Amino acid sequence: MNIAIAMLHHVADHPHPSLEKWCISHKKFIELLNCIDSKGLETTTFSEINERKFSKTDLEKKVIISFDDCPSALFDFAIPELLKRNMIAVFYMPSKYVGGINIWDVKEHAMASVELMSAAQLKQLIGLGMEIGSHGEKHIRLNLISEQEAFEDISNSKKTLESLLDTKIYSIAYPYGKIPKKYNNLLTKAEYQFGVSIYSAFQSKYTLRRFAINETDDKKTIELKLSKRYRMMRLLYDPFFLLLKKL
Repeated sequence: MNIAIAMLHHVADHPHPSLEKWCISHKKFIELLNCIDSKGLETTTFSEINERKFSKTDLEKKVIISFDDCPSALFDFAIPELLKRNMIAVFYMPSKYVGGINIWDVKEHAMASVELMSAAQLKQLIGLGMEIGSHGEKHIRLNLISEQEAFEDISNSKKTLESLLDTKIYSIAYPYGKIPKKYNNLLTKAEYQFGVSIYSAFQSKYTLRRFAINETDDKKTIELKLSKRYRMMRLLYDPFFLLLKKL
């Protein structure tokens, strides 16, 4: 599927130092939205793609903005800015931590505690035309556990979110970008329509590539990341990058 998919976590001007790597400023977020507008792209979601059956040509004119972990502070700036421009996005929630905190970051990396969205806030997003996706149940590395454990995690997450929010969950963002073994069988069995990672050697509807937006990205870099040319570059870069990581 030939579509640009941006990945973000936090949008804030004065983040805790431990969050800086995963945060962009208000100005940088506005720059991303301006670049989307200037390139004539329209935001979409996986639910819209599934329902409207976009053609390949249609998808080249679309972009997906995705947010991992669902920090509640996105309601302070990022979400209002999206609404001002009639833009939509996909928000990936680890189901065990609805209304909780980013405990995996706190325990593993001693990062600052961040409040995550409540069920009421997630429902509010749905009412605003946004999409909620799964970020797994427990935000664990799905590639390091057994096939059965991975299935239980992604299946439980989907079922929990669908029951809690009374909405269909179409996609999953793999925690840490780690794709589980036998992902095709797992996602098919769990009845997901799409899966997104960061890097993937071979792209399919269950291993869609995303790109991060960083505070150091200038306008030219953001425009490149939104381009078809960049997606073509990733066809060559991702397999090579993943091979080097194994060496």
